[in-house]
Amino acid sequence: MKSRMTARMTGRMKLKTIALLILVGASARPASAADKSSQVVFPQGSEQPLTALQDIDVVEHLGDRVPAGLSFTDTTGHATAFDNFLYQGKPLLVTLGYHRCPMLCSLVLDGLVKSMKGSGMTLGKDFTAVSISIDPNEDPKAAAEQQRRILNSVGPGLAPKDWSFLMGSAAASQAMARAVGFRFKYDETSKQFAHSAVAFVLTPEGRVSRYLYGVDFLPRDFKLAMVEAGGGRVGTSFDKVLLSCFRYDPINRRYAPFVMGFMRIGAGMVFFALAGLLTVLWRKEIAMRKRRAA
Repeated sequence: MKSRMTARMTGRMKLKTIALLILVGASARPASAADKSSQVVFPQGSEQPLTALQDIDVVEHLGDRVPAGLSFTDTTGHATAFDNFLYQGKPLLVTLGYHRCPMLCSLVLDGLVKSMKGSGMTLGKDFTAVSISIDPNEDPKAAAEQQRRILNSVGPGLAPKDWSFLMGSAAASQAMARAVGFRFKYDETSKQFAHSAVAFVLTPEGRVSRYLYGVDFLPRDFKLAMVEAGGGRVGTSFDKVLLSCFRYDPINRRYAPFVMGFMRIGAGMVFFALAGLLTVLWRKEIAMRKRRAA
C-alpha cells in the first residue's frame, strides 16, 4: 500500500514538474522592449513556481461523461457543438491547452502524432481528435496555423474535421476541464497557463476511457487505449486479442502484460493443438478400420 502511495505521489510530482516547464520556458525566451513586461523572472529562493503549481493536477474521472450542450468555435469562426463529435462509432482523442502555448502544448501534440503513426491507427478512420483551447482570448489565426501544422505532420488526405481545433468561452472550456479532471492555472506574471501534459481518450458516447500522460507516448499504449475506448469496434482482430493480454497499470500509467490473458491464450492454443491431434488420430483409426474391413 505504501509503495502504491509513493508511486502516485511520484507520478503527480512528474506532472507538476512538466507543468512548471511551461512557466520556466516562458521566462527563458529572449524578450524585446515591448515584451519585457510579460517576462517571468524567478529569483533564487522565489516561491512563485510553487505558488503557480498549487492548483495544477489531473484527477481521473474514468467512466464519467463529458457534459452535453457545450459549444465552441472552430478555426473558421463557426459555432460547433461538442456533441457533434460523439456517437460516430469511433473513440475521440481530446487535448486541452492553448494554441499560442510556447512549448508544452506543442510537445504533447507532436508526441501524439508520433505515437499514432507508430501505432498503425488511422486518424479519421479509427478515431477522431479534438484540441480545445483553455484560453478564452485565443487567437483564431494561431489555432488555424497549429491545426495545419499538425495535420501536415500526420499525413496527406486529412480534413480539418478529422482533428478539430476549437476555442470557446471560459465557462465552456472550464466545464470540459472539470469533466475530465484537468486542473490548470493562469499565471498573471507570465501571462501563460500552467497545466499538466496529458491527453484524454473518450468513448464514442463521450465517457472518459483512458488518460495518456506526458509528451512521449508508447504506440502500443496509444493503440490499446483506442481499441479499449472503441469497445473493440476499431483496430484489427489481433488488437482485440492483444488487449486481452495487457491491462492498464494505474500506478505506472502504462499497459502491462496481463498474466491471466497470456494463460488463457496459451490454454486455447493447447486445446486447439490437442483437438487437431485427436482429429488426425481419429481419421487414421477410421482409415485403418476401413482397410481391415476390406
